[in-house]
Amino acid sequence: MRKGWLVFLVVALVVVLAAPASAEFKLNGFYRVVPEISNYYGGAGNTQLNVPGTQAPAVNSLVKDATSVGVNTNSSRPVTQMRNRLRFEVGDENVKGVTFFEIDGSFGDSGGAVGRNQGFASNGDSINLETKNVYLWFKVPNTPVDFTVGLQGFSDEFAGLFFSNSDQAGVVMNVKAEPVTVRATWLKLRQVTTASTPTNNAYTGVSGLDNSADFYGINAAFVPTKAATITGVFNFINDSGSFVAQPIEAINLRTMKAYFAGLNGTFNAGPAAVTGFFVYNWGTFENRFNPALATDKVDIEGYAGSLRVDANLGPGKGFLEGLYVSGDNDTADNKYKGIITGSDYANLTSWYGRPDLYILFPNFDMIQAATALVLNPNNDGRGLYMFAGGFTTKLGAKLTGKIGAGYLAAVEKRKTTATNEAKGTAMGTEINANVNYNIAKGLDFGLYGAYCFLGSFYDRDATLTPTAGNNPDDLYTAYARLNFAF
Repeated sequence: MRKGWLVFLVVALVVVLAAPASAEFKLNGFYRVVPEISNYYGGAGNTQLNVPGTQAPAVNSLVKDATSVGVNTNSSRPVTQMRNRLRFEVGDENVKGVTFFEIDGSFGDSGGAVGRNQGFASNGDSINLETKNVYLWFKVPNTPVDFTVGLQGFSDEFAGLFFSNSDQAGVVMNVKAEPVTVRATWLKLRQVTTASTPTNNAYTGVSGLDNSADFYGINAAFVPTKAATITGVFNFINDSGSFVAQPIEAINLRTMKAYFAGLNGTFNAGPAAVTGFFVYNWGTFENRFNPALATDKVDIEGYAGSLRVDANLGPGKGFLEGLYVSGDNDTADNKYKGIITGSDYANLTSWYGRPDLYILFPNFDMIQAATALVLNPNNDGRGLYMFAGGFTTKLGAKLTGKIGAGYLAAVEKRKTTATNEAKGTAMGTEINANVNYNIAKGLDFGLYGAYCFLGSFYDRDATLTPTAGNNPDDLYTAYARLNFAF
């Protein structure tokens, strides 16, 4: 591992020395170490804690199936994770090249391995460098236009509900003409000409067909005053056969056209700021795999909205936030009333981290894998509503504390058989807290904890499958975080 790291630094140094004298070279990123103990975390990969029979695999379920397969919540499991991110930038104020790498692992996972998220076991020495971003940014001379071309972090205007700083290959153009800024986006979500199944982004295609998916978006942000911003958004996904996770209604349909139109607004009023959005998602699934099937088309009819207030409260800052995502409980009416998200193409592409919850939704401190009650905001077609709040304050010159809470529920049970369904829609109520101490410039140490009282969504009785006796315990997590940002 040491030899490979030295080679990597030498290559970076050569790039710096070879750059034109007028170009600037920047390196930034962070080192983060997170030891954690919980009664639900520790599995490989990103996991939405589901209910058996409604999603697969059953091993991810909080409610065990008839053979006791599922997450074991009656015992604690420790894990220590580490992440290193390195962002290299070379260029000047008119043109920049950016390359962004990441190394993840859990202490003791494996050694002498080739692949991502490993190499922290005895003797290390693994090949585990991930490429997050590779892109070129430049301004068009004498115009208010700039372009970002390549593999880049892309976020939507809806707090990550559809795309949350996900790594996407494409072209983004920004045009700044105050008081309006326009962003036009093209992303290539998929381009595969034969059926295949990559390890991390599951793909289902039809051999010999195009099997591609493109995202097109345009938004205009209008700033009428210093206190207000209003953004209008229109997006379109054209999928010719690469959709990864069709809803039950459209499982035998090959193509999809999905449209999104919405507004996002922010208004500052003295010590408070109000942010809200609404987005409507419509379109169709079409083109049957099997011409003998009865279903020709499934209509998409989903929507989502959020309202958040941030305010200065005495010695600190607080927030209240609500989120609603439509859901569907009728899988036989040729309509899908949930929303289409980026996570339907690649796991964890979309996730809602703004409320800073640790168990209900994924959190930014999840390194090796994200594990939460909801990873994909469409909640597997059920929809959801969430209320959250928090308060952050200084506890000393270098000490900061925060408390928070949230409530999460599904909009619909969305049963798949006559007996296999959730008992209720309440998913969980979370309370959390943390304290952070600044040790030195860029170096912070924090302690974090969260407890989730599970709701009736995870309860079972004799009339449901699986039956009573396999209900999970309430969830908890506690971890420390050592973070050096540079």
